[in-house]
Amino acid sequence: MRHLDVAAHPPAEHPWTGIADLVARAATLLPEQAPLQAFVHHNTLHAFEHLPFDDAVVRAGRLFGTEPFQSEAAFRRSLESGRIRPGDIEAVIEPAGAGDDDPLVPDGPTRRRFRAIRLQHLFDVPRGPALGWLLHETDQRTRFTAGLGAERRTELLRQARRDWSGPVAPEPDERALRERLLDLLWSRLEEAAPPVRSAARPSPRRRDRILAVTGLDPDELVHPLLIRLSAAFLDQGIAYWPMPERDRGFLGAFRRLYGRAGGPPARFLRGLGPELRRQEAESWSAERTVSWALGELAVPEHDWADAIQATLLSLRGWAGMMRQFEQRPDRAPVEARPARLIDYLAVQLVLDVHAARHVAVEHLGAHATVAEFDRLPGPREERAAPAQPDLELVYEAFVLAQVMPVDTAVFADTGHATAWLTAVGSCDAIERRRLLHLAYERRHRVGVLDALAAHQRIAPRTAPRPRFQAVFCIDEREESLRRHLEEHFPQAETFGYAGFFGVAMTYRGLEEVRARPLCPVGATSRHLVVEESVSTARPGRHPGPRPRRGTWSRLIAVGSRTLARGSAVTLGVGAVAVFTLIGRCLFPLRFHRWSRRFGHGGRVTPLTRLAIERVPADEHGDDLLRGYSVPEMVELVATTLRTMGLDRGLCPLVLIVGHGSSSLNNPHESAHDCGATGGGRGGPNARAFAVMANHAEVRAGLGGRGIGIPGSTWFLGAYHNTCDDSMTYYDEDLIPGRCRPEAGRAKEAMAAACALAAHERCRRFESAPADLQPGGALTHVATRIVDLGQPRPEYGHATNAACVVGRRSRTRGLFLDRRAFLVSYDPGGDPSGSLLAGLLAAAGPVCAGINLEYYFSYVDPAGYGCGTKLPHNIVGLLGVMDGHASDLRTGLPWQMVEIHEPVRLLLVVEAEPERLTAILRANPGLNRLVVNGWIQLVAWSPDRDAMYVFRRGAFRPHTPESTDFPVVGRSARFYTGERGHLGCAHTTAAFEAAPVGARNDPAGPAVRVRELP
Repeated sequence: MRHLDVAAHPPAEHPWTGIADLVARAATLLPEQAPLQAFVHHNTLHAFEHLPFDDAVVRAGRLFGTEPFQSEAAFRRSLESGRIRPGDIEAVIEPAGAGDDDPLVPDGPTRRRFRAIRLQHLFDVPRGPALGWLLHETDQRTRFTAGLGAERRTELLRQARRDWSGPVAPEPDERALRERLLDLLWSRLEEAAPPVRSAARPSPRRRDRILAVTGLDPDELVHPLLIRLSAAFLDQGIAYWPMPERDRGFLGAFRRLYGRAGGPPARFLRGLGPELRRQEAESWSAERTVSWALGELAVPEHDWADAIQATLLSLRGWAGMMRQFEQRPDRAPVEARPARLIDYLAVQLVLDVHAARHVAVEHLGAHATVAEFDRLPGPREERAAPAQPDLELVYEAFVLAQVMPVDTAVFADTGHATAWLTAVGSCDAIERRRLLHLAYERRHRVGVLDALAAHQRIAPRTAPRPRFQAVFCIDEREESLRRHLEEHFPQAETFGYAGFFGVAMTYRGLEEVRARPLCPVGATSRHLVVEESVSTARPGRHPGPRPRRGTWSRLIAVGSRTLARGSAVTLGVGAVAVFTLIGRCLFPLRFHRWSRRFGHGGRVTPLTRLAIERVPADEHGDDLLRGYSVPEMVELVATTLRTMGLDRGLCPLVLIVGHGSSSLNNPHESAHDCGATGGGRGGPNARAFAVMANHAEVRAGLGGRGIGIPGSTWFLGAYHNTCDDSMTYYDEDLIPGRCRPEAGRAKEAMAAACALAAHERCRRFESAPADLQPGGALTHVATRIVDLGQPRPEYGHATNAACVVGRRSRTRGLFLDRRAFLVSYDPGGDPSGSLLAGLLAAAGPVCAGINLEYYFSYVDPAGYGCGTKLPHNIVGLLGVMDGHASDLRTGLPWQMVEIHEPVRLLLVVEAEPERLTAILRANPGLNRLVVNGWIQLVAWSPDRDAMYVFRRGAFRPHTPESTDFPVVGRSARFYTGERGHLGCAHTTAAFEAAPVGARNDPAGPAVRVRELP
């Protein structure tokens, strides 16, 4: 597959003209993963979004050598368990056009019937030598296939008797009939089989040609060195000896280091020093270096684009990180390096040249050149031979002819045999997995939509009058917390909004050295908000313990890595480290609490405030505006309140709850944080929004816009740690006396809800007993986050599958199994649809990015994910490697995705299809995701409760398939004792004593309530 068209960029004055453009085009295929501290979920195949999803995953699989869908073995298990039903398979087989209902062969199945049977009869097709052994060393060709039903077996034997041409007497036995039938069947199919397909176009990389000819891999020489160089150049302060000359860029530093007299010690780098000195003396640019290297490797100019692409993809993790530092230096954990992708490419190609020369000399002789490899046949290359029939296709057709309702005698006609083989080939492994994936997604989609429809018909029309309101992030992990809060305290009303709450800021905490953006990746922060201390030394506070601890920690860390001090540090600190290791491994929670008390001593956390309001002197900064002006805060608060429908009927207390995650020994900790804050923690954003909403001048400005915030209402910022389900509240000393009793009740309700949410999460952990109580659940999750040996502190977004945008009344009291992003939107307050357009433009790509990264990391944990955590080592605060040296592993570890169901996001929006159609037309990015099938969009009519699924370019009505709907008192009754994914259920506790069935409209299909004990 070619992605770059070099014909459009012919060389002008120099052959390297246009190389920078070729590099930029190839760079679109590289991972966009930021350093670990700023890890943000994104679509792994972002470069393919212009293609339909089904085509994109297949083309990307061919390019990267990855899997597009789950394996057939996984789908076979789904069929056996009922996760995929026969009706789902029938529904996803789309008509092919005229003649679709005609038999493939006389009296045989139609195309649709053939595919339906094939998808339900999954079997392994041996490949290559395995098939040869099976055919020659076993009786596979003369016995019926496994799993053949008794009725079909009888029919095949009847056909064999009818067509028997042997001696009349004695009567042939079953074995003779079977062997005769199957031998004829195989021979007829083999005679009609097409030849084996030719191999794909060879790679333009010189390494691949050398490997084919010699069996030696030049990358084994180049990659270890390139990995060390890249890690040292991008290092964020972990290395004791920093790489010199980094201010010159990667290529400049490489030339200075390896161009010194004496040369590098590696044999394959002989002659590199003089070459680098010459290039530096002549001021070669990176483009010229790349051109020279491609010429030395004898790559034709028409193949340069493909060669550049293949070279960068050979270590795409490190290449992608170089690109990240070039494009987004603000994401550097400590200090941005002057990285350029084209410099990285130049260094890699220079090393490739010397590795190729070394192999040529070793294999061909002292005066051999790299170009000579093109004239030598390789032992791995097949000699010209007569075309052989595709025996793998024949074997598959042979098995299916036994299974399908077809008369095997028809294959005596070569045309019929060819038609059968064509049908088998058109439903190959990729096509089968594609259709099975659609059926897999359909079962989930139908289950969710049917549950939403049934829930509307039995849920009470009104909820209890709220005592306080709480705004959470849309994160699907907060779904359970919101549900449990409403069940435990029905007078609570919850809302969902993207976890930055509209405050796109750059934030620096009191004890943080550097500020970092806390906003969606697609947004640009223009405002700096700083946390400042408003108290000086207080009783019991020891001045400066943090700097002293930091100094000692630095001395020990550095000393342990030096020759002289390392021995002293080992002797002096070793005994203490042993006790520390024992405590962390055997008593993680107790040791953690003890170490915190010992570490903090009598230190009291100072009282702080956010410098949120910009003073006139700071109106124009060099880079960022310090704080917000009052008009900016008014606009921000008004938009957020109106979008959620919270601008009407505010309670005396409104909680704004951000979220994040903290765990020990977890390199991917930031992946558990809030995606809406760019991989940061949403507590500061929640606190900032509350400060703005409490500001007297802001409230006056909101009143001028028709948004009246009562004087008795107070906004309280809070932070929810999704890993241990703890809560932190900000600026509690500012809560007015009139609101303190309500704040106390709200905190008690939140504490109880957190315990219940932890209890629900624990059902997924094999280490948690099935009869665990809520109080014990909090202890269990608190222990996991400080356990050094725990690879699963939490599962993060591993259950994400849907997103519901609409009023909370649509989902209140609905058990969604922590699988749905919940976005608050009131269509009644948005007559023009502008609020919805902005909401979908932000929430759609964010939720889709999370969903798709989990999808790809699950279907191919090694190719798209970063594999298991067990061999991971953190390198330079950038990412993880396998062992001491590997490509920089991108994607998610298996321990984060192992319980995930790989389905595309089901986006259900409370809006009419016409409105969503208009929004898609006005938003190209969102339109591309929907039309190309990267997410599944459903329009949910606000007035009629009808649902419309976007398929094949249009919204089509959804007809519920099931009206059976479980009802329980509380969520815990439904999930207790269950480990796997669950369906939806109605919970009555969220509505106090409201009767079930209050909205059972006789005009529609009746909902069959199934009350569970």
